[in-house]
Amino acid sequence: MDYIFEKGKFTEAQLEAAFIDLFEQQGYTYVHGKNIYRQYEDILLLEDLLTYLRERYASDGLSEIEIQKIVNRVMMVSAVPLYASNKEAFWLVNEGFDLIRDDVNQVALHVNFINFDEPEKNIFKVVNQYSVQGDRLRRPDLLVFINGIPMEIFEFKSAVSE
Repeated sequence: MDYIFEKGKFTEAQLEAAFIDLFEQQGYTYVHGKNIYRQYEDILLLEDLLTYLRERYASDGLSEIEIQKIVNRVMMVSAVPLYASNKEAFWLVNEGFDLIRDDVNQVALHVNFINFDEPEKNIFKVVNQYSVQGDRLRRPDLLVFINGIPMEIFEFKSAVSE
């Protein structure tokens, strides 16, 4: 799409659509938040995360319990205090962690939540109007997910009013 914005003459919806289009041009899959069925308290796109983990570590013979341990590791990052939790999530997603295998005869497996070596094997999604329930219900304009993990939040209201 070609977007032509005159100064002060575009809507929040137009700006949102322009960003979605830019992400789609980069290979992201677009999904409207209302089409993702989940509890509002669930922040992750769990099916994407499970798909990524099963494909990435297929040759390692992970059990379903081990896969759940990996998922829990990212799900259980505390929300408070905010700075410490963001720091922990950042290191976990960027550096991964060593999973102690259920079979004690197997060596620990280093797990990465993003495949930096083969980026095309990651699942990239851009989602708009994705409701999240915490202390209150929030609905950012746009979220970027990699392998089901939210990486970026966009809120266009202030940009439009400027």
